[in-house]
Order: sequence, then C-alpha cells, then structure tokens
Amino acid sequence: MHNARYIPSTKSHYDIYDSYQLIEEETLPPFYRKRYYPVKIGDIFKQQYRIIAKLGYGAYSTVWLARDERSKQYISLKVCIEDGTETSPVVNEVAMLRRLSEFAREADHPGLDFTRLAHDIFKIDGPYGRHYCIATKPQGSSLRTLQETFADAIFPRTLVKSLVHRLWFSVNWLHATCGVVHTDISPQNVLTAVGDEIIFKDMEDQESQDPSTPIMNDGVPVYRSRPVTVELSGIPILTDFGQMRSAEPMNNDWWMSDSYRAPEVLLKLPWAFPVDVWSVGVMTLELLEGRSLFDPIDREHDQYVLPLALSQYIGYLGPPPLEMIERSPVFRTYFDEEGKF
Repeated sequence: MHNARYIPSTKSHYDIYDSYQLIEEETLPPFYRKRYYPVKIGDIFKQQYRIIAKLGYGAYSTVWLARDERSKQYISLKVCIEDGTETSPVVNEVAMLRRLSEFAREADHPGLDFTRLAHDIFKIDGPYGRHYCIATKPQGSSLRTLQETFADAIFPRTLVKSLVHRLWFSVNWLHATCGVVHTDISPQNVLTAVGDEIIFKDMEDQESQDPSTPIMNDGVPVYRSRPVTVELSGIPILTDFGQMRSAEPMNNDWWMSDSYRAPEVLLKLPWAFPVDVWSVGVMTLELLEGRSLFDPIDREHDQYVLPLALSQYIGYLGPPPLEMIERSPVFRTYFDEEGKF
C-alpha cells in the first residue's frame, strides 16, 4: 500500500497562457514579487548547478530541480528572495541550516535520515540585491499534497503511524542534539522521501520533449511548476527551517502558524521544545480526520481571534490548569478567579 503511486496529469500545465493571467509567485503581493530572482530553465548557478524544471514556490523562494554537473546528481535548488534583514525567515533559515550541518558532522543520529539538510549554501547577485541559494537532496511531495490523493483527505492509519514514528527521530535530533525548536511542523513542511530517482530523470525528459513556456512579466520569466510523482513511501523528511528558534534563552513571543499554535504560545507564556510536540499531535489528528483541528479565524475580516482559539482549545481539551493560566498575562481578560473561561 505504501508503494502505490499517483501520477498527476501534466497536459494542461504547459499551454500558452494569456500574458495578463497571474500565476504562481505572481499571485503574491508586489512587495514579494519584485524580490524574486528571475530564474530561467537552462541557467547554471555557481558554474555547477544546471536548472532543469520548476518544482514549486512560496512567499520566500522558488524551488527548482537542478543537476549538479560535478557529481552528476539531481539536486533541489531553493532560490530565496532578496531579504537581508536580520529578522528575515531567509536569513534565519540559512543560519539554522548551517548550525544543523555543524551538529550533523559531529555525530551520527537516526534523525539525520529524516531531516532535510543543506548540501550547499551560496549567494548570487540579482536585479534587486543578493539572493541566498540552498542546495538539498530532492524529495517527493509534501504530506499536504498527499492528502489530495486520499478520499476526504484522510490518511490510512498505518501510513500515519509509520510517518509519525519516523518523524519523531528528526524532532528528537533537533531538540536533544541541536537545541532548536522547529515551531512550524505541519503537513506542508513534511515531505516524503523518493525511493527511486528515476522520477527526476522522467521530469528532465518531459522538460526536454515539452519545454515549459514561461509568462513574461516586465521582462521577468515566471514558470509553472511541474508536478512531482506522488510516492507513498512512508518516510517523512522534515523541512523548512525559516521559523526555527533556539531553545535558549527561553522564548515568550507570539509565534507559530494559526492552526498549530501551542497553548503556551496562545497564553503568552514562555515556550520551548514542547510546542513541537503539540504540532506533531495536531498534525497527526489532521491526517487522521482530514481537516484542521482548530480554525480560530474570522473569515469575514481574515483575522486571528484569540477568544475563539481559546474556546476551541477548551472545547477539545477542557479548561487549562489554574496554575498555568494564572501566570498568563491574558488571565484576567478571559478567565475568572477560578479559571473558568
């Protein structure tokens, strides 16, 4: 069952698009859009990495399948937006990846097999400044994408058990060895390992036979991503370290994504390693139920609503311990003296 494959159709992805139709990173606010590096298929980075096809995009990067012309291996190349501020997720991810690489060289650990580390980090010059590029081993689809292949987005229990069991090795390595908190564990940030790299050769052949046609926007090429074969390997790879934090000194700021925010963060209390345990638990239930456990968003105004979040948490878990919420700065606002919401 875990070796079954679902291959999405690629026919509709490479037609000629109306030049005014916004796609992929173009759909993001102009503040981000202008800061992307204009990657073109066939480009060679660092006189080493040849761009083959686009794999995806996000608010802080585009991701490309490339070939290392020295090692003759396929790699995934993340080309980050120009952002040199100290609080930038890009700068933070680079710093954390370098920190993780140092620990990875010091001692072997089973968690290394389930953590996406950088093979190379370098900078390139673009129209708007300098861009970090991060080369990693290419992986398969995210758990979020895998959900689309199951009825009602519900994973088989045996698959969830396999994924979560192995994911703990990565989390344990980050916590016990590296002293860091991921803070953003979710189906989007857990990839699946690829058992056979032939899928990347197939992608290269597809690109050669049916080249992607970019849309030109003010002279900048924007490509559609080529879908990756969905492989149910049962082997998770934890990725995306832009929100990662050191566990010391203790954190106490507002952090984490809205649907995965741990109770101590919600209550504005100090937090550390346990918030990742919370995230894995919430993600596990989401994979089993096919829906988000919490949805504390006012859809009309697109705003996070703290009282709504508290009521949902209490609805599932019961009231928090009085000794916990008494230390919270929001205690008097949302609870009475006995701890009732």
